[in-house]
Amino acid sequence: PLANARYPSSSATANTIAVRDSNGDIFANFFRGVATEALYADLAEKYTTSETLVPGTAVAVSTSEDYEVESASSSSCCIGVVSTDPALMMNSAAEGQYIGLKGRLPVRVTGPVRKGQVIYAWENGVCSTIATSALVGVALETNLSEEEKLVECVLKV
Repeated sequence: PLANARYPSSSATANTIAVRDSNGDIFANFFRGVATEALYADLAEKYTTSETLVPGTAVAVSTSEDYEVESASSSSCCIGVVSTDPALMMNSAAEGQYIGLKGRLPVRVTGPVRKGQVIYAWENGVCSTIATSALVGVALETNLSEEEKLVECVLKV
């Protein structure tokens, strides 16, 4: 071996050069850098649910001991929205679904909504512009359809 030589390794081993494994993944213990970027836009964490919730569903902490979150209603204290494409995935080894906690992501909304309107949880995890105590976010787009749809919002939970 050469003095001060570094050898390739797909494990997070000291004094080696990181290489991709057969899945294309790179492993390290810590990443220290000046900046990073992501294709997607929300910070999400895994939470258990009683059933698979539809992406865009607003959620609140469940009172059940069997799972952590459930669909939010107008009287809920919302903690997030089921994510479609999280940028930062926390608790990746945990059971459950990724719940967007901050950032921008699609939210299930019924009734017309205009860009800049505040969105609130209404019923079964679907939101509305009708003011309740269950604040979810602010619409980033206009969609005047009465039907349920996904509306891009910035979360304010």
